[in-house]
Amino acid sequence: MTKLEFLLVLALFSSSYAKVTLPPELQEYVDDLHKLCLDRSGLTEDHHSAYDIKHKDQHMMCYMKCLMLESKWMKPDGTIDYDFIEAQAYPEVKDLLMAAINKCRQIDAGADLCEKSYNFNYCLHLADPENWFLV
Repeated sequence: MTKLEFLLVLALFSSSYAKVTLPPELQEYVDDLHKLCLDRSGLTEDHHSAYDIKHKDQHMMCYMKCLMLESKWMKPDGTIDYDFIEAQAYPEVKDLLMAAINKCRQIDAGADLCEKSYNFNYCLHLADPENWFLV
């Protein structure tokens, strides 16, 4: 599993989908990405862990933007790269992932890329609330 494949799994599927075993270097990569995006967004771990996706928060929306850009789910121009997401999806969860993704192909662009990232993640949450969680 590549780092990008893992990010695609992690961004949508919680530990209840623990059938996917993570090599330590991938966990380290995800931890580094999480820290990078926390720092860029001006967030603390406490703020992140207490966040409820049902509420818009500018810092958390920009955290989601950072995750989406760094994982290549979204291009710098704000285009969500559905083909890339599908091509990189880990086979064990691809059907589940794509079922949620396909429900979110038409989202509100929002005022900026932070809000667009939130709208996409909120849509994914609504599409599959049992398996969605935020890195």
